[in-house]
Amino acid sequence: MNTSVRIIAEGEINHNGDVELAKKLVEAAHACGADMIKFQCFVTDSFIAPGSSFLPIFRQNELTLDEFRAVRDHAAKTGITMISTAGDLDGLAMIVDLDLPVIKVGSTNITHVSLLRAIAATGKPVYLSTGASTMDEIRDALAILRDGGSGEVTVFHCTVQYPADDDALNLRSIATMRDAFPDVPIGYSDHSRGATAAAAAVALGATVVEKHFTTDRALPGPDHGFSADPAEFAAYVATVRAVEKMLGSADKVPTAAEQAVRLNGRRYLTAMTDIAAGETIAAPMIRPRRIDASIVDPKTLIGPDQEDRVVGTVAARAIAAGAAITAADIDFG
Repeated sequence: MNTSVRIIAEGEINHNGDVELAKKLVEAAHACGADMIKFQCFVTDSFIAPGSSFLPIFRQNELTLDEFRAVRDHAAKTGITMISTAGDLDGLAMIVDLDLPVIKVGSTNITHVSLLRAIAATGKPVYLSTGASTMDEIRDALAILRDGGSGEVTVFHCTVQYPADDDALNLRSIATMRDAFPDVPIGYSDHSRGATAAAAAVALGATVVEKHFTTDRALPGPDHGFSADPAEFAAYVATVRAVEKMLGSADKVPTAAEQAVRLNGRRYLTAMTDIAAGETIAAPMIRPRRIDASIVDPKTLIGPDQEDRVVGTVAARAIAAGAAITAADIDFG
């Protein structure tokens, strides 16, 4: 993984249980510029009890281990990293068998202690979503993962509303979590419309962002309607990359592009009248003004912060009216 913001296309169950559609999601995510494509590994009866209205939905959108193996291999061939959410212990077993590089913990599993322990025991890096969670629940889950031997854990701010309303995003929580867990990377699982929230999240310090992704929002299935289609996702990636570039460095120093303006836009001491060699310089004789710094060695110029120091000194040589005053012109004694 590179050091830039990682962008995940959440394919999730938008393959509709069709391995070929899953492969198309992989190809489309790569074409849009995503770094990763994420699905959900699960066995429906392992995490949904009989009688639940979710049972038929997930049964219709389930892929087998062999099917996921084909999708993983297709992702590798396409040039995009595939990762997965462990929906349950059986799903985790799939991820381990597939040897995927990162394990995602969905928000609804943040208190699933036995699953967290099993995930930690793999030693793999973990993405931990925190939608509808308290800070204490996040601390507890983080402790379980770390104490259990997991790889690096990235904690994701998340709102479990699909799609999420703008006034429910609470993006300031990213800063709160950065302060609470200073040694933990913070990500953002984006369920909003558009790319504005992602831009704000990256500006607040998110190092990974993810968004639901589909090849066609009109497809049947529970998640397609609020997912980004390829055109939207490509724009999403472009926005994140632009913001990332805009953020630049945290060091407050002049940039290379500012050097010319810094040199020619600032004021330097100039002579208001002819000043003879040996003449004592009085305040009315000099003034800070802009000059054409290209005709003078910038290192010899005297800035306006030195005006008080120059007043009362003696001119070491004649200075013509209008000329920039250089260090060699002044006898500082």
